[in-house]
Amino acid sequence: MSEALLLLATASSLAGPVAVPTYEPSRSLAPLVKAVAPAVVTLEVESRVELPALPPELLRSLPFDPHQIPQVRNGEGSGFFVSEDGELVTNWHVVEGATAVTVVFDDGREVPAKVVGGDRALDLALLRIESETPVPWLQLGGDEQLEVGDWVLAMGDGLGLGTTATLGILSGKGRAVGSILSGEFLQTDAAINEGNSGGPLFALDGRVVGMSTAIVEGANTVAFAIPASRIAAVLDDLRRGHVARGYLGVSPQTLSEDLREGLGVRAQKGAVVTGVVDGTPAEKAGLQAGDVIVAVDGDPIDDQNDLVRTIAAHPPGERVRLDIERGTKARHLDVVLAERPDGTRVGTPEPEEEPAPTEVTGIGLALAPLTPAIAAGTGASKGVLVERVARGGTAEGRLRPGDVILEVDRREVSSPEEVERAFARSAGNVFLLVLRNGNVQFVMVPRPD
Repeated sequence: MSEALLLLATASSLAGPVAVPTYEPSRSLAPLVKAVAPAVVTLEVESRVELPALPPELLRSLPFDPHQIPQVRNGEGSGFFVSEDGELVTNWHVVEGATAVTVVFDDGREVPAKVVGGDRALDLALLRIESETPVPWLQLGGDEQLEVGDWVLAMGDGLGLGTTATLGILSGKGRAVGSILSGEFLQTDAAINEGNSGGPLFALDGRVVGMSTAIVEGANTVAFAIPASRIAAVLDDLRRGHVARGYLGVSPQTLSEDLREGLGVRAQKGAVVTGVVDGTPAEKAGLQAGDVIVAVDGDPIDDQNDLVRTIAAHPPGERVRLDIERGTKARHLDVVLAERPDGTRVGTPEPEEEPAPTEVTGIGLALAPLTPAIAAGTGASKGVLVERVARGGTAEGRLRPGDVILEVDRREVSSPEEVERAFARSAGNVFLLVLRNGNVQFVMVPRPD
């Protein structure tokens, strides 16, 4: 380790990032750890869990329906502040689907946090806490100047033990970890464990050079971090709640020697189009399977990851020029990019409000309208959900919890009230069309006396 003294300019107040005093790294990293620890936090995350469908015979034997009892899952991760007004970042996978997030400071204080924006492609989320006073925060940057072999310090709530510091070196740069930034991750041998996700990776001057994101299973000294420069580049977009990236609409594959010969192209490098998604900019521009994209706006494309990164770096709506080879012919195509779909849910999701079931007396049914989530789970686009079947009612043994009533006496129904009125109109047995476990069948239910 270098004997040089490292110095981060002392800030007169929290208007600047936390200040690391002059210290000698060869003797101890304690001054660094002590300085940055207040800006590193543990995140306690609560999310809802959907119970799998239970067998109808089991549901009938229970005095209650367990699906109606909220199932909660608790998890932990790490994060760190990036501004004095309470903004902090973590991995998207730490807070995805969260119904509540609590920030736990190094001194034990607990504060609720709100998810402001998320970026699934980068696995990054921005949160905010309410604070009457400035919070300690950390400076992002310096990852471009890092060299393999430089010392780095990782911090986070490893294995739920509390804020933990581990030391290692930068083991590699430009690593592929299977995201949109594949080929750009930092690799370190600093020990990273479950719970470290979202924690900072420091250079010895106190700057955050990355965010701990992934490990190789079974090898906690082969870890990967999002480069700090990438995090800084999307913070403003996250503050607006959404990161928009360009989208072409192709399935790419790296050009190999075999492909080069088989396609009859002269290019030595590039990304082969193996498929074109219908309705996307690629289809509209006339790209075809077998085309080799060799450049975007004059910038050479080395492989499939390079193509994805390059396109994503352009904003949606921007026109780009593609240099392609189609067999022995070189072509140029102008493409107006769309927005890359990634399914990121922005903001702390509010729990879906479950409608109160409607009791149909005498028949012994508790019915509810289909919510989007229930409709997706049953495969029904319309109908009424059977939530409970009471013992002693006329529907006992004929209908089951989870059934979806599609028709009553050959009339479509879409609300519990329509089912109730249909039973009231009937003079005898009621003929139902029911969706059960993906199959449609008729069920006859006697009208109560």
